[in-house]
Amino acid sequence: MNEVDIQQLYNEQIQDDLIRRTREAVSNLIELCPHEFGLENLIPCDASFRSTVPERLAQLYQEVCEYCTEASIPFDHAWHWALVWRQQLSYKTLAERYGRERVVSTSHPRSRKAVAQIYLDGLDQYMQWFPWSWFSSMQFIGAGGFSAVYASVISPPYDLEPTRIALKIVDDKVLNEIAVQSKAFLPLLFQGLTVCESTGDLMMVMKLSNDGNLEDHMKLLPLGDLDLKTITGTILRLAANLADLHKVGMCHRNVHPRNIVCTDSDYFLLDYRFSTPSKESTPVTTYTKAVYGRLPYIAPEVRSGTYTEKSDIFSLGVIIWQLVSKVIFPSPDVLLDGDHGEDNVYRITVVPGIPEWYEKLYVACLEPHPENRPDASEICQALQPIHESLEYSVPLGPKVTEYIVARRAEVADHLRTYAKVKGIVSASTTRLYTLSNLPVVAHFFDLPFTNLRFSAIWPPPTLTTSPAAANALTTTTTSSTTSTTAPAVAAVPTPPPASPSLSEFIATDIATTTTPTPTTIDNSTNNNTTTNSATTPASTNGINLL
Repeated sequence: MNEVDIQQLYNEQIQDDLIRRTREAVSNLIELCPHEFGLENLIPCDASFRSTVPERLAQLYQEVCEYCTEASIPFDHAWHWALVWRQQLSYKTLAERYGRERVVSTSHPRSRKAVAQIYLDGLDQYMQWFPWSWFSSMQFIGAGGFSAVYASVISPPYDLEPTRIALKIVDDKVLNEIAVQSKAFLPLLFQGLTVCESTGDLMMVMKLSNDGNLEDHMKLLPLGDLDLKTITGTILRLAANLADLHKVGMCHRNVHPRNIVCTDSDYFLLDYRFSTPSKESTPVTTYTKAVYGRLPYIAPEVRSGTYTEKSDIFSLGVIIWQLVSKVIFPSPDVLLDGDHGEDNVYRITVVPGIPEWYEKLYVACLEPHPENRPDASEICQALQPIHESLEYSVPLGPKVTEYIVARRAEVADHLRTYAKVKGIVSASTTRLYTLSNLPVVAHFFDLPFTNLRFSAIWPPPTLTTSPAAANALTTTTTSSTTSTTAPAVAAVPTPPPASPSLSEFIATDIATTTTPTPTTIDNSTNNNTTTNSATTPASTNGINLL
């Protein structure tokens, strides 16, 4: 062992010792002041310490910074402070210190079932309890299905700055969503639980998607992301999410652009509340004679009671088509009132000016017979070499732009006309359909279907010579010849009175020392350091998206 190895080993030991000492100090402070962390039922406390919490936190923070300075370790607020706090407050650590049964039994009565589910699904190391007193500035931002979502600001006493997060009201379906994500090792954007003191609602604390969902993205930037490499990267991520889900024998059952969020410049498929085991999806659909979904993303075979993993692929196929057509589908009201005179705005036709391989991909996913559609892993394998061969910032041709403009104008005209005749038209949303009332959508798809399995048509001839052909923007285009209302907006929960921020105590004390100024971090998943991630391992099926 040379001097460099010895020095590296020494530095690692110093780092480990720092983390160990910080964990012990944090645990001691939690036991002294459990009321600050919503753990007073779990840990007997002395109320006399309540007023000294800010000073104690500031003192501990200063000690950690000073120890780093003495050990010649650059202080990292995320690694040496924030992550330690989240680890010590995780359900996993609490169970190790006080026992799982005690943690569950002393939890808020509204949260006990969810906490038990968290332990059952092995999510305890990623999730914690967040007392309602930490939240402020509640704002309703939307509702998907039966669950309302709010934006809020969270101010944990150990963080220097407040963080914007999302809160989602929890029901049994949301607990199913967590279980499905954990089984498939999908990105887990949930961070923990809280209970609204004004409404009694159990809520999940989630990472806030600052960039909105995929449909919002297409609305705001209809022509701004016509970069084929960016588009194929998005498809690969979504196909990888579905492949992970299907690999563990689950169907999503509600794939559409509003269930795809963009965060940290990456897309994630969400809303697994209605996911079921693949082998049970058809029996469930047949037995209930109903489906929860959104038109036209519901596969045609679902109308006869059949739902398989290939039904998810059909939904993905519509999205792949939308990524180049930029068509945002209007409300399905026109399909449900018996007057189908304007339903042509739902048609899915060949988009001119795109490469032949792209057309073949979305057409294959939309094949009428499910067995002819590729599975999610086949999409990944087919698209990966093409994605790697593409260049960034190579826009698609003017024919694509002309198609987008024409279709957008068509939809806008439809909305104006239909609203004038029928009154206010609701936004397109996920609904509960009985199978007998599910509109027939086969005539929307004016595409050159081959009625062949994916392996028989892939790769297209233009790709067999060289993957570089993927960059060609000309295409050998085949000319085509061929209800429940949306949930009411829930009342905005009343946030608790704003608790005094503790950051000024820390900032004031630290300013008098010679230690490096700590940087504030985003108290959410996927922080700047990979070690500060609060997500479950996310598989990408070997996909390189760089």
